[in-house]
Amino acid sequence: MEVTIKRIGLDGLHVSAAGRLDLDNAVEYGSKIKDFIEDSEEQITEVTLDFTEITFISSFGLKVILELYKQLKDQNGSIKLKNVPEQIKNSFKMVGFDKFLVFE
Repeated sequence: MEVTIKRIGLDGLHVSAAGRLDLDNAVEYGSKIKDFIEDSEEQITEVTLDFTEITFISSFGLKVILELYKQLKDQNGSIKLKNVPEQIKNSFKMVGFDKFLVFE
């Protein structure tokens, strides 16, 4: 899975990827984002995950998003999900993630 990460201003990131966030790809997806945040000279407090080309998310993918949310929350940051297909949004709602994640 190719993951594209772009800086937005001093404290933001825009992350896009294509394909499935499942057992095979979710670890790589999460690791790339976490590594980018940890290696950044400036503290990252706003992350936008663009789901335009994500076709599926498994429970393992949901776990990776939850871990990222917790990491950002600990740094007084936030996470937003953009262009989430309805089927994937329903997966987030089913497990209650819509209570703390922001969808654009």
